[in-house]
Amino acid sequence: MEQEREPSDKPVVAFAPYDLGQILPFFLMINDSGIVTNAGRAILKLFGDEKIIGRSVFEILSVKKPRRFDPTNGFRDVLGQRLRLELHGLGALATSDIFGMAFPAANHDTAGIVIAATPGVNVGSFVETHGLRVSDFGPADGSADLLPLLAMQSDMLEDSKKQSKRLREARDAAERLANHDALTGLPNRRAFMKKLSVALAIQSVAVVHIDLDRFKEINDSYGHAAGDAALKHAAEAMTDILGGLAYCARLGGDEFVAMIEAPEADIVLHQLSEALIARLSDPFMHESELLSVGVSIGMARAGPASGLTADDILHQADLALYSVKRSGRGHIQMCTPALLNEQLAFQSLISEMRRGLAEQEFKAYLQPQVEARTGRVLGFEALARWNHPDRGVITPPHFLQEAERAGLMQEIDKQIRSSALDALRMSDRSTTPIPKISLNVTIKDLMDPCFRETLIWDLQSKSLRPERVQLEIVEAVLFDQNTDSITAACKSFVNEGFALALDDFGTGHASVLSLMNLPVSVAKVDRAFTNGLTADSRTAAMAKALVGIAQTLGLDVLAEGVNDPEDVDALRQMGCEAFQSFLFGRPMAIADALAWLAARPPVPMSVLKDASG
Repeated sequence: MEQEREPSDKPVVAFAPYDLGQILPFFLMINDSGIVTNAGRAILKLFGDEKIIGRSVFEILSVKKPRRFDPTNGFRDVLGQRLRLELHGLGALATSDIFGMAFPAANHDTAGIVIAATPGVNVGSFVETHGLRVSDFGPADGSADLLPLLAMQSDMLEDSKKQSKRLREARDAAERLANHDALTGLPNRRAFMKKLSVALAIQSVAVVHIDLDRFKEINDSYGHAAGDAALKHAAEAMTDILGGLAYCARLGGDEFVAMIEAPEADIVLHQLSEALIARLSDPFMHESELLSVGVSIGMARAGPASGLTADDILHQADLALYSVKRSGRGHIQMCTPALLNEQLAFQSLISEMRRGLAEQEFKAYLQPQVEARTGRVLGFEALARWNHPDRGVITPPHFLQEAERAGLMQEIDKQIRSSALDALRMSDRSTTPIPKISLNVTIKDLMDPCFRETLIWDLQSKSLRPERVQLEIVEAVLFDQNTDSITAACKSFVNEGFALALDDFGTGHASVLSLMNLPVSVAKVDRAFTNGLTADSRTAAMAKALVGIAQTLGLDVLAEGVNDPEDVDALRQMGCEAFQSFLFGRPMAIADALAWLAARPPVPMSVLKDASG
């Protein structure tokens, strides 16, 4: 039985589409069985077709070197080696010796082994002896030496093909990575904006902007792995509901978006969005925990005639989404002309605010805090006012929410504090200095060590002491998850010498324990419990309870917004003597407040009923 031969690891020389005879005129090509299937023109002239083609190669030649050549393996053991061959049937001519080399090769549809040879003597002598022509050997002697070059060229070509394939695969992988979100597998913002730009140029489209509700809560409570599971759940829900109707993508974070080409009527878009909300709201499992998220959706439409860019329509969908979030989340909003007009007004107001901040137009207005029994001014609360050059004095309800949305509150608060501290320093130069200034601070201020250091530095630069400043915090801060941290921050301010007042007392649902731990010295009862209490027994009962709690905790009590003298009398009977309201003094510009303070007589106040008449 013929021994099974292992395949050669030598490179195959691919001669196609060339004519093998044109490249190697002095050669033999054999198949796996050693039968000659092709031959060069010089060989054919020596032997003739009938004596060459179809015969065993070993009937035509024998291998003299290497001496250990084993004919049973054909030429597989000596591929690529220099061979010394002897041609049979040429007589006893010395020129029957030739040199050659064997290589695996393919020519058109034929594969096998090529034995390329060259005479062992000068070609001219070989030609003369055997009746050949020099042209039978091509342009140069040594045709066998071409084989290594051709093999190298073939090997390099194969390597080049493999390298090109690897480069294509790497390019495709990089392209996918650049255009797809690694976590969800959805297209990313880059791919979406490109797709949207192309679609918007030729047809109407609808953009559905999706934001997950309670995503941060899942991340904070269960970890980032749970957050990733929520994002995958959202991607699957979008694919299930929108499927081939839309091009879905993840913009980043917990924001997703879908583009629907040639969209149906708004009612159809709302129906799809409602189905998506329902599907996204389905609970999903994560590590044996059943979790769920909500979703808010904003939508916008546009077409080629609108002149809108991809950024424009995405921004409109984002406006609608923001409107949903402001109004309670969990529903759908289409961007409307009214919403666009509102946005234009907002942008105009923000632009005016930035100009106003640059021009130092935000000032503190001071409202007095008065002890009713003696008429003594206890201090002033600094309230924000915008001195607009055209619109006059603007109160916080007309700009506060927009300033917070635009991230301008920190700069506005800074100007108000600086203005209030300037008023305190100015009053020290008069005969009636302001006893104390109250400044409103936020949770962010309390938790920021830099704010505390900056406030102390501002006081020192104006030669003022912390004991002249009272910081007012709203009771709602104690309903925050970081109550312990907030309490610690408040204690650090008290240790520096600042006084703390709890504003809007009664509205923030603070526990008695929180109040006991908080180092406040004043509780400001909210106007919701001080106005009309003489006409409403329940309001009076609540006011009495709040005043009682504050006094039990050892806090001074100040009533806000009391404008009826009868309510003042009722609160005084409950034990409240400090008031801040229009009845005792309106918010005033700094110069007016200083003049008002200087003009007050140093005597107890008369009966408020008479004063108000």
